[in-house]
Amino acid sequence: MPKKSESSSSSHDVEELERVIAHLDTLYEEGEPCCHPDTGIEVSDGEYDSLRRQLKKLSPNSALFETATASKLESRVAKVVHDPPMTSIEKASHEDVEVQEEQLFKWLLSRASEDDEDLVAIDSKEYRGEPVKIPKSTFCHTYKLDGVAIGLYYIDGKLNAAGLRPRDGINGEDVTAQARFVEGIPDELKKPVTCSIRGELICRLGDFEKVQQELAGAGEKLRANPRNHAAGGIRQFRNPEKTKMMRLSFVAYTVEGIDGQFSTETERSKYCRDVLGVPHIEVEPFRFERLQEMEDQVPELDFEVDGIVISVDSLDAQAELGRHGDPRTGNPKGKIAWKFREEEATPVVKEIQWQTGRTGKIVAVANFDPVRLAGTNVSRATLHNAGFLKRNQITVGSTIAVRKAGKIIPKVTRVIAGQGEPEFPAQCPACGGGTELVEGGSDHMLELVCTSKTCSAQSISALCHFLATIGVLGLGESRVTQLVEGGKVTRAADFYRLTVEDAMATGLTQRQATLAVASVQMIGAPDKLSNDELNVMIDQAMQEKKQIAAWQVFASFGIGAAGKSAGKVLANHFASFSEIREASLEDLTAVDDIGEITALAIRAYFDDNEAEVDDLLNFVEPTFADAGGGLDGQVFCFSGGFPEGKKHWEKEVESRGGKCSSSVSKKTNYLVAGPGSGSKSAKAEKLGVQIISTDELAKMF
Repeated sequence: MPKKSESSSSSHDVEELERVIAHLDTLYEEGEPCCHPDTGIEVSDGEYDSLRRQLKKLSPNSALFETATASKLESRVAKVVHDPPMTSIEKASHEDVEVQEEQLFKWLLSRASEDDEDLVAIDSKEYRGEPVKIPKSTFCHTYKLDGVAIGLYYIDGKLNAAGLRPRDGINGEDVTAQARFVEGIPDELKKPVTCSIRGELICRLGDFEKVQQELAGAGEKLRANPRNHAAGGIRQFRNPEKTKMMRLSFVAYTVEGIDGQFSTETERSKYCRDVLGVPHIEVEPFRFERLQEMEDQVPELDFEVDGIVISVDSLDAQAELGRHGDPRTGNPKGKIAWKFREEEATPVVKEIQWQTGRTGKIVAVANFDPVRLAGTNVSRATLHNAGFLKRNQITVGSTIAVRKAGKIIPKVTRVIAGQGEPEFPAQCPACGGGTELVEGGSDHMLELVCTSKTCSAQSISALCHFLATIGVLGLGESRVTQLVEGGKVTRAADFYRLTVEDAMATGLTQRQATLAVASVQMIGAPDKLSNDELNVMIDQAMQEKKQIAAWQVFASFGIGAAGKSAGKVLANHFASFSEIREASLEDLTAVDDIGEITALAIRAYFDDNEAEVDDLLNFVEPTFADAGGGLDGQVFCFSGGFPEGKKHWEKEVESRGGKCSSSVSKKTNYLVAGPGSGSKSAKAEKLGVQIISTDELAKMF
């Protein structure tokens, strides 16, 4: 077999890395567990950073680096523009700490003189053969909370805005209304100052146990971990008061915008806690021996942590050190996040369980006798896909290596002994249908899939995907499962036939059934209305077709190779939904960003599901942007931060017949640039694309 060329191999690696990183970015923005698209294993921050570094090395000019974020998610909620941007911190392993420390020593030594009385030798370190001497209290450290970063903005001591930290550090989701129901976020500070306070939204472990008990009692799906719960719990956009039920807490890690009050990280933390009255993570003077002590104490904490932040204590020194890369959005050089050492255990596989997902992929989970990792008992771990089992020859009786960093979800890394040929089930564990092994997206990936088109597991997951994609809120997996198992829902269109009586026949109470049907009919904030009020609104809503954007209707089908992005380019290219359905392979591949594989998947879906799509269109009317609205056919690209949010402006453009692109090319007519536009502006200038502001764009409407 001929060997792949190095350039071909690199090209494949770049494409694969970009696919995985973009997928993880989207999950992050949506507040979902950041799981690998192929294995389903949750990817830690450190692993994510490693993927970005690999891509940077292989393809420094990748489109993913045109902005600080690779996410194409278009949030439906308002934005809070973070100024200065909310940035992350460079990650370091145990071995990297000393390297980073030497870099900081080098900088400090260049500023200090040997006869300075404030200098002190530390840990017998040497620099160029001489004992290292640095100023006293040069460094401080604190736990790195594993939560959701948020920025709070106070004017004259009163809470004015709150926004989550996005990947680009600038355009954060506006969660001001929800933040008022989070413990530790005061509506008014103890002192009437104007400032920004940044920190983490967390769910303390004691509170998380209560949340899980409450969910179990209500028959709802349990949360994967406190961090994911916090990410979803703060996004109660339809009913902010519900945030209080999420049992979230806020802990600050910095306060900005107050000059002259403090000169060090340590002083700043005390000011935030003691003067402003906001909980702040404890900051203490740095000692090397304290790192291991703090890691050993992790099992005793009532909150999740995944490392320790080490900082140069002097704020002036931090400012002088600057940032990596972009001077505004780059990671600060004066801070590093020391990641906990990954613990490893070597249990023996006692049993392998199989689970079927929405796309029909069947994944394996290894069960073993409990082992102690990072202060918790672990007795199961995902075995990735069928290819992983096949390559590593994992079977019942195999001794496997399981790793876990801090309190992060464990993962199987390799097999140590007891290898054998794995046995794959001939029947789907969910529906009993046949299974088969198929090649995945790369030459080393093998998937076990269910071949049944009526698989219950796929059906429930697909129906949940449908609801989430078209914007139905308040109808979770447990409710959908009950409706499916009760025989009232088998396909998407059945949701629109569903009556309160039908839902009650599956075992729901009258109130639960009424709320479920109201959610399907997209009645806003149904839990604030009585059953009688809702019934009147439900009757009226069921008489009318639901107006839903064509790209959302398309994306709701869950076609494996064609999601939201494909839906948008198709809706921009074709004039009607029937044209999309009837498009030939040649028609589809003529659309920008639709390749042959995607076109084949789209054509196969519509050929195999004609009756189901027809049924759905009896209740749903796909809508398209009006053409001839002044911007017909013109292509716009948006880059940077916008107070109203990028989505606002894209909607304005599309409603007037214009098209929006995520990247700048020769086909782009205008680049609309906001703060932090970066390399897209440079590329636009190079290509001769006109750069305009939102004020100039508004004049075109």
